[in-house]
Amino acid sequence: QAVKPPDPIEIDGENEWEVEHILASRINRGKLQYQVHWKGFDEDSSWYPAHDFKGSPHAIRDFHEANPTKAGPPRRLDEWLKAWETDSYLKDEVDDDLPA
Repeated sequence: QAVKPPDPIEIDGENEWEVEHILASRINRGKLQYQVHWKGFDEDSSWYPAHDFKGSPHAIRDFHEANPTKAGPPRRLDEWLKAWETDSYLKDEVDDDLPA
């Protein structure tokens, strides 16, 4: 019997799903992207822009600490971590998808 994936949670009016862990990173057309394993879902081979993970900065940090030669981290990762830790809202910026 198939297991039903979890429902999303709503954050700032957007549906969000929990990141289990980051699988890979790459630069595509100058922008940083990630493949992820979403908690409660089967493997996903899609690539997502870095800014999609502003709400999961610890997963991004952990991936890059374990994989220092992979593409990234995002240029604004430190700001994302600080915003997460202080429960602050960060507006989208043009450099959110750029590597450091």
